[in-house]
Amino acid sequence: MDDLGDGYLFVSESNSNQFISGPNDTTGKGLIPCTVEAFAFNDNHIIAKQKNNPDCSNETISDILEYWIIDKKKKIVYGPIDSVNFDNKRNELKVSYSLRFKDR
Repeated sequence: MDDLGDGYLFVSESNSNQFISGPNDTTGKGLIPCTVEAFAFNDNHIIAKQKNNPDCSNETISDILEYWIIDKKKKIVYGPIDSVNFDNKRNELKVSYSLRFKDR
């Protein structure tokens, strides 16, 4: 488990059961559900890329990556979005480009 600040956590129970939870997670499945492939964070934002895996099993539904942004201060989650909309939203929210994905 990695502390991402402001009550957000990266939880890794296995290679496929990896998600990001936070203060508004009432489902227990994560604000960003399985399977988080990579993420980065700073004081204001968390960015993540994820493969849709609702059962958190070794079998992902698709190899298509979805992207997410969490505004930690406003407690708002944006996603899942595709890579083009991710870049647009990242610019709109002024998410620092010093944030680079770290593969898990």
